[in-house]
Amino acid sequence: MGLSSALYSGVSGIRAHQSMLDIIGNNLANINTYGYKSSRLLFSDMLSQTIAIGANGNPMQVGKGVKYSSISSDFTTGSMNPTGRVLDLGIDGDGFFVVSGGSKNFFTRVGAFELDSDNVLIDSGTGYKVMDTNGDEIVIPKNSTVSGQASSEVTIEGNLNNALLSEKAEALIMSTSLQESSAAATTSTDLNDLDSNSADYSDGETINIAGTKSDGSTLSATFTYGSGNDGTTVGDLISVINTAFSGDATASLDASGKIVLKADTAGNDKLTLQLTDDGKTTWTDHSFMGSTYAATATIYDSQGTAHLVNLRFTKQMDNQWDLTASMNNNDGTFASSDNTITGITFNDDGTFSTSGDTTLQFDFNGISTTQSVVFDLGTTGKNDGITQNSGTSGITTKSDGYAYGKYSDMSIDSDGVIKVLYTNGITKTLTTLQVALFNNNNGLNKIGDNLYEQSTTSGEAIYANANSGRAGKVRSGALEGSNVDMAVELTSLITAQRGFQLNTKVITTADEILAEVVNLKR
Repeated sequence: MGLSSALYSGVSGIRAHQSMLDIIGNNLANINTYGYKSSRLLFSDMLSQTIAIGANGNPMQVGKGVKYSSISSDFTTGSMNPTGRVLDLGIDGDGFFVVSGGSKNFFTRVGAFELDSDNVLIDSGTGYKVMDTNGDEIVIPKNSTVSGQASSEVTIEGNLNNALLSEKAEALIMSTSLQESSAAATTSTDLNDLDSNSADYSDGETINIAGTKSDGSTLSATFTYGSGNDGTTVGDLISVINTAFSGDATASLDASGKIVLKADTAGNDKLTLQLTDDGKTTWTDHSFMGSTYAATATIYDSQGTAHLVNLRFTKQMDNQWDLTASMNNNDGTFASSDNTITGITFNDDGTFSTSGDTTLQFDFNGISTTQSVVFDLGTTGKNDGITQNSGTSGITTKSDGYAYGKYSDMSIDSDGVIKVLYTNGITKTLTTLQVALFNNNNGLNKIGDNLYEQSTTSGEAIYANANSGRAGKVRSGALEGSNVDMAVELTSLITAQRGFQLNTKVITTADEILAEVVNLKR
């Protein structure tokens, strides 16, 4: 066998450790290269020579040195480094972005993309076009616009305070019921039979009626008790109230025994009413109060013009409200002058119950056709719309229409879906980034510029959507950093250096021994 075997083993060791140094050097050189995957070199021993068979039958073998076993890459995901650019993309997990060089596709982990002069999404390093799930190039419509859309529905949510809060209102309701023997009074109930009476009325005694009409003008009237006078019953008292407010408001008695005074024309909130006498009935326990709450809704016409519509909720009686809409004459008018949704009722638990027709017809200036808008108040028995509960009133509205808009910005979500945002708040889905998977990532050929190409060893590309199956999530505004571990590489660098040095020692030692053999003959 001779000493030449040791020389060749040392040479193979030098070559192997030289390659190890090359790979470590390349890893360290790319420590700041986005998307770089660290490589490693594995050694294996060469064919061994059998020089004898031992007494136990085991072969006695001498190795012939070291060779490369494999060079592979570590495809674990590197850290995501924020950049703040929407078009900087990383894949948190398996997969590659797909870019087209024209005749074939290439694959990259580095989504450092930008737009070319035609607003086509390209790889900034190579100019290759980024592919979507249909295998098409992606064009960002930076010059696109969205036409306005007419509102067809306004969703109303929130709460109406169940308490009576104002002395002036469109509808006035007695704060407590008139009762006879603890039951609700009727129009035929004699005033002297009311439970709240402290003494009976005598013929000729009066009840003073004072108030304000819906236009703000004051009024006063007198009810004189007695069968030969104005009457003796609750109904008789209501008749005198109606005479006093004739042509402006109408009083009635509801089922709970409360007198309710409503303005004949919706939208007038200046009604007031007080009843007083010389102490026979404690009218202060039956004060008249109302409740009004104002909100607004933005409604868009068919040309995308926004119109501010004022909404007034007025309590008509216990658990019942009306909604009156109004707007500036410069915006338009209501068809058939119908601008009120009546009979909005609530259940005892405060949930929405029912209402009259909730569709209002708008004739907007400059638009020839009448526009119908449905006001969605909620689901019967649910809390998904308006409610009537104790607590502060608060109403929010949302219209399904929108104004004309221009391209404003774009976004890319974790599923790789590209969306375009317009100045009117509308977001439209443009397309979805294509992601490629391979059964054997280490079979891919590295061709530079952070690109890979498939090979027979890698298998055919499996095209998928991001964040599905084993495909990772897309991270917009971040690039994947190199997964090189500096500490590991520096340790390996020391090991490679020592391995190289030790193999040179083998060669020099074998050389010295050969020199001694040569010198045996003097």
